[in-house]
Amino acid sequence: YDLSLRLNFLMAGAAKSCCQYDEAVQILRGISGRTRCFEDKLPSYLLLSQILRTQGNVDDAYNTCSFVLLQLGETIPESVVPEASKTMVEDTLKMYEEVYDDDWLERKMEDKTLLTTLHLYSSIAFASFYCKSYSMVVYFICKSVQLSLRNGICEHTPLSFLQFTGVVTKDDNAVLCYRIAKNAMSLQERFGMATQIPELYFQFYGRIAWRFEPLQVCADNLRRGFETGLSSGNNEMGLQCAFHAIKTAIVSGANLKSTLKEIDYY
Repeated sequence: YDLSLRLNFLMAGAAKSCCQYDEAVQILRGISGRTRCFEDKLPSYLLLSQILRTQGNVDDAYNTCSFVLLQLGETIPESVVPEASKTMVEDTLKMYEEVYDDDWLERKMEDKTLLTTLHLYSSIAFASFYCKSYSMVVYFICKSVQLSLRNGICEHTPLSFLQFTGVVTKDDNAVLCYRIAKNAMSLQERFGMATQIPELYFQFYGRIAWRFEPLQVCADNLRRGFETGLSSGNNEMGLQCAFHAIKTAIVSGANLKSTLKEIDYY
């Protein structure tokens, strides 16, 4: 049973990498119909939400993540007012300053349900960016960061922290957010996170680092994110990296003829 689930999940992942999204969805729905318990469905739901988002079906991706989070006992509000999201940001920053230390860095999140919940919050934040209000995006990202701060680090912690800094960074807190982002990037060394490079580089070099690091460095790393995304089948985030690489190259004063050739390459 376990081997069958694993093989079918790998087939769906391979189909996604080849842009055969309809086939991947069909395989994942077949897995969901054969599982013995809800926990066995969770990896399929996560991959399904990513595929739906890649296809542009952001509402379906959001609803999938929302359904699973509700089944896991989480609360999904219909809406979040700006004042509430502002308070969540302030509380999250305060919690970070209180919790982030060597002791917290040694705590690992072991509970599989918590791991899945954190991953789902990151995924629903991506989807809600396109179909919900900014306050809803902030709500989901703050929930994911607070979950990690309370329970320890895992392979999804760096992305959650980078998502957080990507949406809350302003002129008055940019230095603090950059420090949080740099700390998040340093956590890559603790986990095998090669497949997450497109997301991590998009969030860090495309949305945060340009304020503090040479634009050419940002552009070079965004190109690496593009290449890694295509080689690992993460086409959506790879192309996001390509878009920001072009924008960063133009702002940095790159030769426009060379940039046009680069665009043709992408």
